[in-house]
Amino acid sequence: MSTESYEDALERLGELLSIFIENWVKIGTSAKNKIKQEYGDLSFEEQCTHCEKEAVNVTLGNLLSYPFVRERVEKGKLALRGAHYDFVSGTFEIWELDVKTTPAFAFS
Repeated sequence: MSTESYEDALERLGELLSIFIENWVKIGTSAKNKIKQEYGDLSFEEQCTHCEKEAVNVTLGNLLSYPFVRERVEKGKLALRGAHYDFVSGTFEIWELDVKTTPAFAFS
Protein backbone atom coordinates (compact mmCIF):
# COMPACT_ATOMS: atom_id res chain seq x y z
CA MET A 1 0.00 0.00 0.00
CA SER A 2 1.27 3.46 -0.86
CA THR A 3 2.34 5.79 1.92
CA GLU A 4 1.35 8.81 -0.15
CA SER A 5 -1.21 10.89 1.69
CA TYR A 6 -4.42 12.12 0.18
CA GLU A 7 -3.05 15.68 0.22
CA ASP A 8 0.15 14.58 -1.54
CA ALA A 9 -1.89 12.77 -4.19
CA LEU A 10 -4.03 15.85 -4.75
CA GLU A 11 -0.93 18.01 -5.05
CA ARG A 12 0.57 15.64 -7.65
CA LEU A 13 -2.72 15.62 -9.55
CA GLY A 14 -2.72 19.42 -9.54
CA GLU A 15 0.83 19.46 -10.91
CA LEU A 16 -0.09 17.00 -13.66
CA LEU A 17 -3.16 19.02 -14.59
CA SER A 18 -1.06 22.18 -14.73
CA ILE A 19 1.38 20.51 -17.12
CA PHE A 20 -1.50 19.21 -19.24
CA ILE A 21 -3.18 22.61 -19.40
CA GLU A 22 0.12 24.37 -20.13
CA ASN A 23 0.80 22.00 -23.03
CA TRP A 24 -2.78 22.35 -24.29
CA VAL A 25 -2.52 26.15 -24.23
CA LYS A 26 0.79 26.01 -26.13
CA ILE A 27 -1.06 24.36 -29.01
CA GLY A 28 -2.92 27.65 -29.48
CA THR A 29 0.29 29.66 -29.92
CA SER A 30 0.24 29.15 -33.70
CA ALA A 31 -3.33 30.47 -33.83
CA LYS A 32 -2.38 33.54 -31.80
CA ASN A 33 0.65 34.26 -33.98
CA LYS A 34 -1.35 33.89 -37.20
CA ILE A 35 -4.08 36.23 -35.98
CA LYS A 36 -1.61 38.85 -34.74
CA GLN A 37 0.04 38.80 -38.17
CA GLU A 38 -3.15 38.83 -40.24
CA TYR A 39 -5.43 40.93 -38.02
CA GLY A 40 -3.02 43.00 -35.95
CA ASP A 41 -4.81 46.19 -36.97
CA LEU A 42 -8.11 45.07 -35.42
CA SER A 43 -9.21 45.69 -31.84
CA PHE A 44 -8.12 43.25 -29.15
CA GLU A 45 -11.70 41.96 -28.88
CA GLU A 46 -11.88 41.29 -32.62
CA GLN A 47 -8.47 39.60 -32.56
CA CYS A 48 -9.69 37.37 -29.72
CA THR A 49 -12.72 36.28 -31.74
CA HIS A 50 -10.54 35.44 -34.75
CA CYS A 51 -8.10 33.62 -32.45
CA GLU A 52 -10.89 31.53 -30.91
CA LYS A 53 -11.93 30.40 -34.38
CA GLU A 54 -8.37 29.74 -35.52
CA ALA A 55 -7.72 27.69 -32.37
CA VAL A 56 -10.62 25.47 -33.47
CA ASN A 57 -8.93 25.07 -36.86
CA VAL A 58 -5.66 24.14 -35.15
CA THR A 59 -7.49 21.51 -33.12
CA LEU A 60 -9.14 20.12 -36.25
CA GLY A 61 -5.73 19.99 -37.90
CA ASN A 62 -4.33 18.13 -34.92
CA LEU A 63 -7.08 15.54 -35.30
CA LEU A 64 -5.67 14.77 -38.74
CA SER A 65 -2.44 13.62 -37.10
CA TYR A 66 -4.30 10.48 -36.03
CA PRO A 67 -4.04 7.98 -38.92
CA PHE A 68 -7.53 6.53 -38.34
CA VAL A 69 -9.04 10.04 -38.52
CA ARG A 70 -7.06 11.07 -41.60
CA GLU A 71 -7.96 7.83 -43.39
CA ARG A 72 -11.69 8.32 -42.84
CA VAL A 73 -11.53 11.99 -43.85
CA GLU A 74 -9.66 11.10 -47.05
CA LYS A 75 -12.23 8.38 -47.87
CA GLY A 76 -15.13 10.76 -47.24
CA LYS A 77 -16.39 8.69 -44.30
CA LEU A 78 -15.75 11.45 -41.78
CA ALA A 79 -16.07 15.23 -42.04
CA LEU A 80 -14.36 17.53 -39.57
CA ARG A 81 -16.31 20.63 -38.68
CA GLY A 82 -15.44 23.55 -36.49
CA ALA A 83 -17.85 25.67 -34.53
CA HIS A 84 -17.84 28.95 -32.64
CA TYR A 85 -20.57 30.17 -30.32
CA ASP A 86 -20.75 33.85 -29.47
CA PHE A 87 -22.87 33.93 -26.34
CA VAL A 88 -23.06 37.74 -26.36
CA SER A 89 -24.71 37.95 -29.77
CA GLY A 90 -26.25 34.46 -29.63
CA THR A 91 -24.67 33.40 -32.94
CA PHE A 92 -23.41 29.92 -33.70
CA GLU A 93 -21.08 29.48 -36.66
CA ILE A 94 -20.14 26.11 -38.16
CA TRP A 95 -17.56 25.50 -40.86
CA GLU A 96 -15.86 22.53 -42.50
CA LEU A 97 -12.15 22.03 -42.49
CA ASP A 98 -10.83 22.35 -46.02
CA VAL A 99 -8.53 19.34 -46.29
CA LYS A 100 -6.18 19.01 -49.21
CA THR A 101 -4.09 15.87 -49.28
CA THR A 102 -1.51 14.69 -51.73
CA PRO A 103 -0.49 11.11 -52.40
CA ALA A 104 2.60 9.91 -50.59
CA PHE A 105 5.73 9.42 -52.65
CA ALA A 106 9.22 8.17 -51.93
CA PHE A 107 12.44 10.02 -52.54
CA SER A 108 15.10 7.93 -54.22
